[in-house]
Amino acid sequence: MASVLADFVAHLTVETADWEDPIEGRVLLSETQLVLAEDETNKMAIPLDAIFDINTGTTPTFVDPMPGHPVTVAYREENSRATAVISGDETTSEKFETVLFKAILNGTYTVLKHPSKVGGRVMDTEFQGGIMGLSAGAVQFDTDEGPVEIPLNGIVDFSREQRTVNGEERPVLIVSHMDNGEALETIAATESSRKLSILGRYLRGTYQTLLESLGGISLSDAETEALTTIYSTGDMDVSLPSVLGMDPKTVKRVLHSLHDNGLVESGDNGPVLTAKGQIVVNEYLERIND
Repeated sequence: MASVLADFVAHLTVETADWEDPIEGRVLLSETQLVLAEDETNKMAIPLDAIFDINTGTTPTFVDPMPGHPVTVAYREENSRATAVISGDETTSEKFETVLFKAILNGTYTVLKHPSKVGGRVMDTEFQGGIMGLSAGAVQFDTDEGPVEIPLNGIVDFSREQRTVNGEERPVLIVSHMDNGEALETIAATESSRKLSILGRYLRGTYQTLLESLGGISLSDAETEALTTIYSTGDMDVSLPSVLGMDPKTVKRVLHSLHDNGLVESGDNGPVLTAKGQIVVNEYLERIND
């Protein structure tokens, strides 16, 4: 018997259910299916392998507003597409969403090129197989050469593209992320395009949260110059006051401000960019290059 991963009461709207929406019902998640029930006799089961998208915080336009924090699950019902909206309190919904992603993605065989880039250098790394697992704060891959980890708070950018993987043209996710101040790029492909899309949705949610956290940050010219200099010098052991043309006290004050905003952290040879800092630099470089 499949173990129960989640069991709670929430407001429900289910496109293919027989009941009138919305209702207050029970949500049961196992390793193989998501069951939504009005009562013991009136319920429906959605196989996990029928789910192709998970979205949080927003609902389809045809769904009436519901109290709580909604999670929208898109799935295939025979030859058509349908949606279910599950809305509980924010803490419960966030836990459910994470467990649902884990139930679908954990154990997925993935082909990785890691790292495909270090800084701006393209590496000749070979693709290797690994088993995906979502943990608190990271996506991990268990490979023959050891574990590969992408910290969620280190993601700088990601995109879905077509790349040649072991001689075959396949859809891949390209994830740019930071590791101790070093910019890395990882390319990942799964045998299921559905799971690749769901992994992309999982990463997008984290990346969007990171972007929103930058909304209230305003940098001075000196802070912007310091950030771009740290980006340009990378892991080189340089004197920032000399490169920036500022006195050491000013540089210390600027770095303190950048650290308070979560844009830099301490590295082996001095300050290094965090993922937030790298995103700010990327946006700045895009503006001046336009």
